[in-house]
Amino acid sequence: MPELELLGIIAPLRKLLSNTNETINVHVDGSMQDILSLRENREYIIPDFQREIRWEKENLSQLVDDIKSGPKYLGNIILTQKLNENKFLIIDGQQRITVLTLILSCLNYFHNGQIDTISPCKLSIESFLGFEAILEGNFPDKDSLAAEIVQSDKLHQIDKYYELWSQIKVLDCIANGHAAKDFIRNLGKSDVNIILNRSDDARDGIRYFIDVNLKGKQLDTEDIFKGYLFRNDHNEDIRNEWYKFKTNVCRIEATKKMDYPLLKLLEHYFYCDLYTNSKFRGLEFGEDFLLKNEFKTHEDFPVKFRGQTHLIEVINDNAYMLSSLQKLNNVIEIMLNVVENDSINATFTALFRCISPDRIDTNELKIIHNFMGKVLKDNKVLPKALVMKYILTVLHNHENKAKEEFRKIYGTYLLSVLFIIFENKKSKDVFIGVLKASNDNWYAEIITQIKSYFEPNKITDSKILAQYKLGTNEDVEDYKFRCKSLATIYNFFKIENEKVIISESLESVKRFLGDQFTTEHFIISDNQQRRMKVICGEHEHRYEHSKEFFSKYVNNLFNFIFISRELNESLSNYWLPQKMYLINNPDILECNYSKMVLGELLEISDSMQDDVAAGNFKDKLDLFFSRDFKEKYITYARNVLSKVIEKIKSE
Repeated sequence: MPELELLGIIAPLRKLLSNTNETINVHVDGSMQDILSLRENREYIIPDFQREIRWEKENLSQLVDDIKSGPKYLGNIILTQKLNENKFLIIDGQQRITVLTLILSCLNYFHNGQIDTISPCKLSIESFLGFEAILEGNFPDKDSLAAEIVQSDKLHQIDKYYELWSQIKVLDCIANGHAAKDFIRNLGKSDVNIILNRSDDARDGIRYFIDVNLKGKQLDTEDIFKGYLFRNDHNEDIRNEWYKFKTNVCRIEATKKMDYPLLKLLEHYFYCDLYTNSKFRGLEFGEDFLLKNEFKTHEDFPVKFRGQTHLIEVINDNAYMLSSLQKLNNVIEIMLNVVENDSINATFTALFRCISPDRIDTNELKIIHNFMGKVLKDNKVLPKALVMKYILTVLHNHENKAKEEFRKIYGTYLLSVLFIIFENKKSKDVFIGVLKASNDNWYAEIITQIKSYFEPNKITDSKILAQYKLGTNEDVEDYKFRCKSLATIYNFFKIENEKVIISESLESVKRFLGDQFTTEHFIISDNQQRRMKVICGEHEHRYEHSKEFFSKYVNNLFNFIFISRELNESLSNYWLPQKMYLINNPDILECNYSKMVLGELLEISDSMQDDVAAGNFKDKLDLFFSRDFKEKYITYARNVLSKVIEKIKSE
């Protein structure tokens, strides 16, 4: 076992941060006794298992205001020192030490030689090795920075550091000499509780970091995950792959076209991949990556783990973890290629290598690209796990495959659409069987889950109501997107021989997915005044919906049909009966889904115009929309969903 020494002592902040020889002592039996000596030129290190800088302006302002009012106790600072070295890993207090170092450096920048300042110790950041040069240069213009400095920023922190520096520079207590003098005095007299462990094993720093944060310090799940990952594997490969993963997550955030948080990517990956090894059959872990229950591995020499053990400890395989990050990065790059491009490119096409003489033509590749994109761009996160499973099992290894393997995207897409329509965001159980299934069985599980939507009473009023309630706080484009997906599976999908197939020509599918069809707000027209044109006899009137009613229904999943641009322009913002009259002959509609919707809307249309006349249209419509519309709308929506399900399963 490594030699380990642990002590704790309250000390002035000046002694901790000042780049001078410092001795910290306490009263013992009536005399002063030296407890801790801190040597000049010591270095504080933010280790690579720590998070990036996350303090905002509000955090900075709170710290500065506290110190301005007088010396303060600033909490625990937990450090690990390797024996016989003048270097200290920061285990807890990273954000505070970083910002305080920035403050002291800025004070020196403004007032060095004019007033007594505190020259801070060197601060190194393992995930941003160029930080020291930036700090020494007092944050020069970013455009002037050498490429190697910018590239050393593994966690994309540089903008945040520059932002904090800019905020510090304009503080009166920093820039004003008189105010700065008082501020430095208060800062130097503020206290911290230094908790220091000394060890001859560098891994003890990570062990201590994990122990501290699992026992109540409440760091992010990401930080704990990374701590275990780096503790178990000291090689550069795992760190480089993690930084690549973080970069890819930043790319996802920057696109604003796909919502897939870092922790969900990891969680979904382990659901997709871990259970392909029978050793982990029956293992259950939570969103914190801790075991939910006691678990024993399935192998010749089983190992038992207590509940709350971290998943990385259970896996205990550095090669697997490295391979997992590599595969996950590959998955993300494929996803980004899809969402960042409106159509296929050479990189995407190269993923679909068929066994000769099979080939997938360009139209089908464009359809596959569109289906993957629709799931990835939807704001529900869980269905993206199905696309991840598809990529890992079908696309990842770049092997030549039968065309039918690549066409498993149709079942993946169909189940995703059904989930998005019928389930809430937390209905993980719908996908668990698919995600955990072996590479040989996952698609059969998809078909099983699809068929579960064919069961009686699957379409409930509560789920239909949930759809229009969601319409009040989700973007209209989300609902147009989803409605087009609903129309797509109605128009073109069927199940045959335990496979989801396209029932029409690929050209017709591609045309529908393109821009030839516009999306029309059909029942409730979309206009800023919430008005619709009402026809009574030969006269045209204006009716205004209440704000509450309008917000519930205008962007609802069932308020859209797909028609030609010319027809869309002629419908204007007329009320439903007039739109039905103008269309008149459903044969002018090319979209079968839109034809079906028109048939289901007859009752609402007839009821809406019942007994409406020029003299009473407002009172009649007020009564209809407040009393009758909701029930009739639910019936209509239920019938639409039933028709979609019946068409998929009956052909």
